[in-house]
Amino acid sequence: MHTIRKQAGFSILSLMIASAIGVFLMGGVGKVYVDSKAAFNARSAIATATEGNRFSIQDLRRTLVMAGRGIIAADDSPGSYQIPDNGRRTFPAVDSNGIVDVDANGSSVIAIRYAEGPAPCGQAGILASTKTVRFFIDNGSNLACEVVEDGLVQPFVSDVVVMRALYGVDTDSDGVANQYRTATQVEADNRWINVVTIRIGLITSSGDTQKLPFVYRPPAAENLDLLGWDYEAPGTAQFYKNASTTIAFRNLHTTISRQ
Repeated sequence: MHTIRKQAGFSILSLMIASAIGVFLMGGVGKVYVDSKAAFNARSAIATATEGNRFSIQDLRRTLVMAGRGIIAADDSPGSYQIPDNGRRTFPAVDSNGIVDVDANGSSVIAIRYAEGPAPCGQAGILASTKTVRFFIDNGSNLACEVVEDGLVQPFVSDVVVMRALYGVDTDSDGVANQYRTATQVEADNRWINVVTIRIGLITSSGDTQKLPFVYRPPAAENLDLLGWDYEAPGTAQFYKNASTTIAFRNLHTTISRQ
């Protein structure tokens, strides 16, 4: 005679406990995923702004070190800065077509001239005449390079929020900058012939495509130092990065032979 054995199943309480544990574990896994994704996106935003600074400084340096190359002394003498711009001296006049301390976008416009060397603004070949090269932040927050004589404007780096410049003046003829002044101050003192370096400050952002996750956004817009100026970031959705560099005008140093 066979004995029929009954198989006991799970109770409703056991199922509820198991379900609760499963939901808890899934929630934990989901939180880890969300946190990891937010951290990844935050790192991407930081990297984007940092790279913007690096590329901007690289492009500026490549051209600005050429300032004065091939400019003859007669065109770049102290007297040439006491008369209207002759179009051939190293530093253009401080006006809307040349150097500007602060333009309508709140940025400096940097401008130099050189007559020998590689063509500027990404062009191929070498120069055959003196060119005026200007760097500015355009209305689309791009660092743009302009060759005035050619009517060429070439955007280089996007999401550059603001740029400021100070000029290093050598006051004792040793080839080293002793003070840093704005372009307007240098112009007022007629000291362009003594300028040997330029100090540039930049603030870049991560842009609209690399916004900070909400959890990483600061509670209020941050203040950033820009060559001594206190600059308030436009918002909190993007990551903003400040950087500065000092570039020597190698062709203008008294301790270096003028090329």
